[in-house]
Parts: sequence; C-alpha cells; structure tokens
Amino acid sequence: MASTLAAWRAAAARRGLGIRDLGPAIGVEITGVDLTQPEDAEITAILRAACVERTLLLLRNQQALTPGGFVGFARRFGDELDLHSRRDLCHRDHHEIFVVGNVVENGRAAGAAKVGLNWHTDHYHLAHPALFTFLHAIEVPPEAGETRYANGIAAWEALPEAMRSRISGLRVLHSRARLYRELFPDATEEQAQAEAARFPDVSHPLVRTHPESGRRGLYMGGEWGSIIEGMPEDEAKDLFAELLAHMTKPDFVHEHHWQPGDVLMSDNRCSLHRATEWDEGRHKRRLHRLILLDDATPV
Repeated sequence: MASTLAAWRAAAARRGLGIRDLGPAIGVEITGVDLTQPEDAEITAILRAACVERTLLLLRNQQALTPGGFVGFARRFGDELDLHSRRDLCHRDHHEIFVVGNVVENGRAAGAAKVGLNWHTDHYHLAHPALFTFLHAIEVPPEAGETRYANGIAAWEALPEAMRSRISGLRVLHSRARLYRELFPDATEEQAQAEAARFPDVSHPLVRTHPESGRRGLYMGGEWGSIIEGMPEDEAKDLFAELLAHMTKPDFVHEHHWQPGDVLMSDNRCSLHRATEWDEGRHKRRLHRLILLDDATPV
C-alpha cells in the first residue's frame, strides 16, 4: 500500500503505472490510470501521495471522464467540495464544478474567462482553506492559456537562514472583499457586498507546516487581497513582493501546456498557481474546476 510518501513510487511501479517528474522541484505525471473505472483504494492512495510529495499531479487522456465522474473522482479524497457563489458560472447539472474559460451558452457568459490571472492558492480567504484543486480540460486553445504552479516548500527550503528566521512567526491577512473585485469586475455592488459579508477577513501563517509531509513551506495566499500583518504597510508590501518573486522563480515553477482530457490535481497547502491569457477572440477554452476544502486550519 502507498500509505507513506516514501512508498508510493514503488506501489505505482508494482501496479504497472508510469511515472515522469515534470520538473526538478514540482510536478509528476502518472500514466496508466483510467478515471472512468471504479475506484481502486490503492490507486487513490498512490495519487494522493504523489500529489503531496510533488505538489502537482498530471493525469492525461481523460477525455471520457464525464462531469459526474469528475465530481466522483474528487470525492475520493474528501467530501467537502466547494460551491461557488457565482452559480451562473457553474456547470448546470453539477454545481460543484466551476467553469473556467470564455464559455457562452444561450447568449450569456457561462464561465469565468478572467479568473485566476494572479498568483494565488485557492480559497485562502477561508478559515479552512482549499485542500486540493482539480482541473479537467474540456477544450483548450492550440497556443497560450497555460497554467503555472509554484512549490512553496522548495521555495522555503531555498531561502537564506536569515530570511527564514525573520519570517517564521509572521502572519498574513487575507481579504476576500478586495480579491473579489479583481476576480469579477462585472459583479454588481450588491454581489460584492454580499461576498464581503459572507467571507470576513482571515489570518493565516506565512510559513505553514504541511500536515501530511511534515515539511514547512511558504503560504502566501494571493498577490491580490493578501498583506503581511504586524509591520508598516509599505514594508509589508515590499516583503510580500520579495517572497512572491522568490517563490515564483523558474527553479520552483512548472508551466503546464494543456491538452484536451488533462486532469491536474494540485495541493493548495504548499503551492501557488496562476492562469495566463490566450486569444479569446480566436480560440475557446473550457476547464472544469473542483475545489476540495480542508477540515483544518493552517498551522
């Protein structure tokens, strides 16, 4: 069984699965998994351990996976799937699925084209933030529209000791109200106020301990809506910008070039990610997103 992080590679090889690391610090592709098949508990354990160890897990060629099957796959790792407040941008039959892309149905937007164009970890504005995020590529442009992922554990371990000592006990204030206006510029004032009332500001540690691996890592939140507490605003902004620039260096980042049928599973407890632009006038892009919420507060 892949019950420990050290065991999953051997278990995967024994089950005939292929393994390819996507980069030195982040990402792994596992081949030989068909997500339309009934759940196999050992395969689920392998996938979870792979994602925890490598931050990002890629499963390609999942075109046959239905929206319902996608939801079922995510539920193998926990029950609390997020329901986005913008139901008009969710899948009409599976409201847990948030549609990302320039999707138009019946003459209106049925997906969020501009969401995610900043470095962030999902749902950092919650007391119990995101655990894993799942993306399924339905339709992708032939060029551009990549998604980038950064590993906060590798970034933390590469920091000079003086910086690690300086930031170890710091906390970050996260504001959904500030973030919401950036993510949804088309939102009404009523929607923005409702979002602010629903999600009060929260504070999380800047450096957190991963509950499964035991390793420490940067937990930045997002470049929109987050600020380090306990110091003058200008100093806080400068330090946040310095750490963000460090964490998003090429050494710690994987840029994913989408293919139809790709499924990406990312561990939000130790990572950042961001979308990139594409030519929306010429090409369509549709990703289905699921976010599994954690049952614990970051420490």
